Amino acid sequence: MQNHLSPTSGAERQIPPERRLRVAEVRKTTPITPHMRRVTLASTALMNFPVRRPAQWVKLFVPTTENEKPSGRAYTIRHFRESPCEMDIDFVLHGDGPCSTWAQSAKPGDVVQIAGPRSGFRIDPRVTHLLIGGDETALPAIGAILEALPAGLAVEAFVEIPEDADAQIIHSKADVEVAWLPRNGRDAGTATDLSAAMMMADLPDENSEVWFAAEASVVRTVRRHFQLDRTMPRNRLTMSGYWKKGETDFRDSDGDQ
Repeated sequence: MQNHLSPTSGAERQIPPERRLRVAEVRKTTPITPHMRRVTLASTALMNFPVRRPAQWVKLFVPTTENEKPSGRAYTIRHFRESPCEMDIDFVLHGDGPCSTWAQSAKPGDVVQIAGPRSGFRIDPRVTHLLIGGDETALPAIGAILEALPAGLAVEAFVEIPEDADAQIIHSKADVEVAWLPRNGRDAGTATDLSAAMMMADLPDENSEVWFAAEASVVRTVRRHFQLDRTMPRNRLTMSGYWKKGETDFRDSDGDQ
């Protein structure tokens, strides 16, 4: 009997490199601030991992309870060290969610799976001024971007954090001014200081760009301001809702990263 096969039958479907799962283990953990913990992951599977730009991100899959389907979450690569095959991921400790809960108790030897990397921040050499902002969920990306910026670039940054003690020291060759905006007890996603600061900021010339990431409704407000009120070209705005109040696994269909 002749066997009739479809064109894809009998052949393994090609998995895009950024979706291929790699196993890594925790090498160490480091407290960064009261609400952020750094987990260093290591694996020979990270050899030749294509990290080329700041603020690239990976999908992270942590162990789950028996019979529970793993659910990946996107996390920014804070640092990547090619020779020891290590990456640092900074986790916001907000008390819920599978990855935040896992990171709070993670220890050396624990195993995770990662897929990526994707996206990242492209530094346009024509830009002379960068307005950058976000809440604590965007702080790993903001830190990675600031550390990668060249000298001669003027940067104004606004970062919302839970409390004063969550401010971080970030080194940059660029001329950076950072304003830390602590909520001091207010719920994440409810304070207006961050959006107000972004919308009141000056953009000195046509060579300015804006990068912003935070709670989805906050991002929507800021995006509308720059697109409609300031009529900024779309290619000079990079904005993403990293999370949405009331949702556990939000994906921003309008976001840039």
